[in-house]
Parts: sequence; C-alpha cells; structure tokens
Amino acid sequence: MEKKKRNWKKIIVIAGLLVMPTLIFYFFVFNGVHHLARLPFYGPRKVEPKEYRGKTIMDTVYHEIPPFMLVRSDSTLLDSRKLDGQIYVAHFLDFAQLDKIPDEVIYIAADVLQDFPEVYFVTHFEHYQGQELPPPSSFTSKLAGKDTSWIYVTGPQPTLDSLRTYGYFAEDNDLKVQKDPYSLVLIDKEKRIRGYYNPILAADSKRVKDEISYLKREYELNFRTHRYYKYDDKIEKGKK
Repeated sequence: MEKKKRNWKKIIVIAGLLVMPTLIFYFFVFNGVHHLARLPFYGPRKVEPKEYRGKTIMDTVYHEIPPFMLVRSDSTLLDSRKLDGQIYVAHFLDFAQLDKIPDEVIYIAADVLQDFPEVYFVTHFEHYQGQELPPPSSFTSKLAGKDTSWIYVTGPQPTLDSLRTYGYFAEDNDLKVQKDPYSLVLIDKEKRIRGYYNPILAADSKRVKDEISYLKREYELNFRTHRYYKYDDKIEKGKK
C-alpha cells in the first residue's frame, strides 16, 4: 500500500512538472501584454463613444477612402466595393504630364505583386483621352499573370479630383508626411490610409514592401480586438 502511494505521488509530481509550464505559458498569453509595432493611420480622425463589453468608451474613428465608381480600361465599371477586405496600393497618373506609366512605378508594382499575390495595385488615370494602355504583363516577366491584380481606372476629372483631395490625400493635422501628388498610397482592408511612398526614391520602393508585411502581420494577429496586443508607436514616431 505504501509503495502504491509513493508511485502515485511520483505520477502527480511528474504530471505537475509537465502541465505547469503549459499553464504558465497560457496565463501570460491571455493576461500578458505583447508590444508590437503598428503602421500609422493617415487622414483626419475623430473620437466618438462606443459600447464595449457593457461600457461606454471613447473610440478613435479613422479616415476611410470614400466609395467610388470608376471605369476600367476595358470600359467595364469598377465599384470600390470590389476592394472591400483587400489591401491595395493606389496612385494617380496624369496623361496631361506623362504619356506612359513611369518605369519606377512599374518596378515597384512588379515587386509588390510578385511578393504579395493577394494585394491589388490600382492606377487612376487622369485626363485620359482613350490612349492605348498596355497590359501589365507586357512590362516585365515579373508581372506575368498579374493583369487582373493591376487595375487601370479612369473617370470624369472632377470625380478623380474629389477622390484625390478628400480620399487618398485628405488633410492630416496629426501626422506630418511629405506627400507628392503622385505618391503611392497604401490602403488597408477597411480602406484606411496606412502609408505614402515616393516612387522615385529607392528607399521607398523597399519600404512599401516592408510595410505591407507589417500590415499583413497586424491582420494575422487580429489587431482590431486589441485583446492580447499593445502596439508600440516606434514606426509612427519615425514618420512624424
């Protein structure tokens, strides 16, 4: 009998040694704070009350790209709802100043679409007069099979002007960033602005890819719940 008791004690001790680390791990997962870098949000913002777990809290509402309906290069319509839940990079190209897509933009688009097949690239053509638009796959072999991922759109100039002024380049009084009229703009799945990139700067061609990776990581960690993660402002400070 005494021997059996000793055996049970050994089993309990061994089981405790095996289970305890797991319990400690999940305790810190569910109760600890994980500090992660997060991309900034650009554009105007407002604070309004929100119900959360039976309490009223003040929540920041970030600027979103307004809905739009534009014309594709094949004359079909692009409803902005097609981009709901998608990460995409947008930019404007003015045919009154340029008659083709700059090589710098092609280089960045090829890199982005090759490394992130789920991301879209949207070119808004201004002052378009029916010019022939070569398919993206004709630019480089890196864009083979990407003709549906790189979307060409145009529309009435007042519509494009409004989308530029009140959408992609809306005034932002908090985060100061140098925005060129032809900057590339990173848009998240909720149509919020997360980055600006000058296509002629080599550093920005790398940064856009790095920041898409950051953005994907945010979604992988389900950042909207804010349950287990506290975001550092290191990246945001670097952009001021």
